[in-house]
Amino acid sequence: MTDFTVTDLTVKAGRTTLVEGAGFSLVPGELVALLGPNGAGKTSLLRASLGLEKRTSGTASLNGDDCTTLSPMERARRVAYLPQQRPLAWPNAVRDVVALGRFAYGAAPGRLSQPDADAVDRAMETCDLAALAHRSADTLSGGELARVHCARAFAAEAPLLIADEPVAALDPRHQFRIMDIIQSYVARGGGALVVLHDISLAARYASRLIWMKDGRIVADGPPAETLTAERLSEIYGVRAHVHGTRVHIEGAA
Repeated sequence: MTDFTVTDLTVKAGRTTLVEGAGFSLVPGELVALLGPNGAGKTSLLRASLGLEKRTSGTASLNGDDCTTLSPMERARRVAYLPQQRPLAWPNAVRDVVALGRFAYGAAPGRLSQPDADAVDRAMETCDLAALAHRSADTLSGGELARVHCARAFAAEAPLLIADEPVAALDPRHQFRIMDIIQSYVARGGGALVVLHDISLAARYASRLIWMKDGRIVADGPPAETLTAERLSEIYGVRAHVHGTRVHIEGAA
């Protein structure tokens, strides 16, 4: 079983501390939501954990191997990363964009082995993209494009997924659709860590919530234990009522 373990991780940019002493774990079978206001350090934590951004101190390992010692291909076989910024450099066909997820195995669009092609087909089916396979990616709606990026990540067939704001700027229907896809991935044995800003959405889908503020993790646990009006006031500075997985924000605290 692939496990992702981060311990006492600190990231600094000059004299500014972006992340301080952060630690968490992720294993298959979990859907974890990472929450916190803009500027809390969520993206820096993820990137430094994966070895994509320099960390000042601390450790981050995949199956006991330090992430900074892994080649990009080896890391991509163990964890699929969906970054916050997902630009498309040119108007490729949808299937070719999804095929980029097979980079972890040395594949390239147009030169897929049968196992690579089968993995791309499975990812396309998972994200309901078969009808869009030959469409140019630059003609898609925001919701369709979000599914394409998810499929690209799933094409690697890695046991873990880290997704930074995969539902950003989507309407509620498409937010649910993307989270349903990720939840299905977890149900099939994957593990996912997802950055979200919609608290109710996070509570609805996640088995654990990790809360960040000012570069530090201040809580990590099930929604029933960590989602409270007091927590929302502490993290976001808002007054709120919490009813199970539903959150009603009243205004600034």
